[in-house]
Amino acid sequence: MPNDFDTTQQSITQEIYKRNRELLKERRHAEELLYNVSEGIFAVDKEFTITIFDNALENMLGLPDSSAIGKKIDQVIFIETEKGEKIDLKQYCFIPPQKMPVLYDVVLKGTAKNYYVNVKFSVIESESDPNSSECLITLTDITKEIMLDKAKDDFISLASHELKTPLTIIKGYLWMVQSKSMGELNDEQVRYLDVAFNSTEQMISMVDDMLNISRMEQGRLSFNIKPGKIIKIIRDLLSPFDLQVQEKKIYLKLDLINCDDELDAYYDEGKFKECIINLVGNAVKFTKEGGVTVKVENTPENIKISVIDTGVGIAEEEIPKLYSKFGKGETSYKKIAKTGGTGLGLYIVKIFVEAMGGHVGYSSPGDFKGSIFWFTIPNHTILHN
Repeated sequence: MPNDFDTTQQSITQEIYKRNRELLKERRHAEELLYNVSEGIFAVDKEFTITIFDNALENMLGLPDSSAIGKKIDQVIFIETEKGEKIDLKQYCFIPPQKMPVLYDVVLKGTAKNYYVNVKFSVIESESDPNSSECLITLTDITKEIMLDKAKDDFISLASHELKTPLTIIKGYLWMVQSKSMGELNDEQVRYLDVAFNSTEQMISMVDDMLNISRMEQGRLSFNIKPGKIIKIIRDLLSPFDLQVQEKKIYLKLDLINCDDELDAYYDEGKFKECIINLVGNAVKFTKEGGVTVKVENTPENIKISVIDTGVGIAEEEIPKLYSKFGKGETSYKKIAKTGGTGLGLYIVKIFVEAMGGHVGYSSPGDFKGSIFWFTIPNHTILHN
């Protein structure tokens, strides 16, 4: 006859068996979910040994089932930038969540082919043992999206090249007729020619913008960054706007703060000129009363150039997309006459400035209270020191 001890022992054994079955069921369910997920997922422990490796990632890398488990991360996963620079994933594991980055558009090296992926990191803490926490790494395959983008960029580049030559020829012939080298013109003919010439110039400018974007995104745009004086360059760039501001009866002035004509910057002169022309051109275009001030400020950290206007300003909801591709303050621009534009100018400014080691920004007192577009470039003296 069983005693109380035997009964208790049997109950404990049954409970352990029951819990093990539940755990096994949960584990199988988790494995099924992991097997069917479309993203590549793996985990490593504090020694960077792989503890989890899902089916999607095995397929991407052409690995046999479970062959990655127990190996070190750098024996299995090879990640590079598009330029071929190796990325060590270990440096991104087990860091505070608020500092944990996402790696965008990097290349996962596979056996048969490579993949473009976004890489996300998260730490799984163990409630019982903090030292046994693991880093979960998710790789999202974005190869199809990247290849579509590249095909689009190639098409834009080819189309832009094909458009530029005939447009330049059209502009040349329009100029010849405008200059009256082919005979006198009446007022109506002059007006029509002016519209055609300005529209052609706008189209050429748009094609140039598209070509610049294409070169930048394909990494084919070179920068010649070196020290040089910027104040004289800015003065020279403002002069061609004199006639336009006189016609609009607005002012255009240069304001120097803590600097003079000898101020040295570290920059690409050609790209810097495009940034100034773009920002000042926009400011003059969208200012009906008051005027435009170009402020150059020599700060301890850098040189800050601000283009300040008294124009229509930008609606608050449109500010976040100002420096994005095709980003325009549509609502604000509709408040005044149609002005054209592709929405690429500010995006190009951002790319140029950041490539020169600077930053861009925008502020405004509010709707119809003007705008301040600013960017920074390195001060050569500070950089040299």
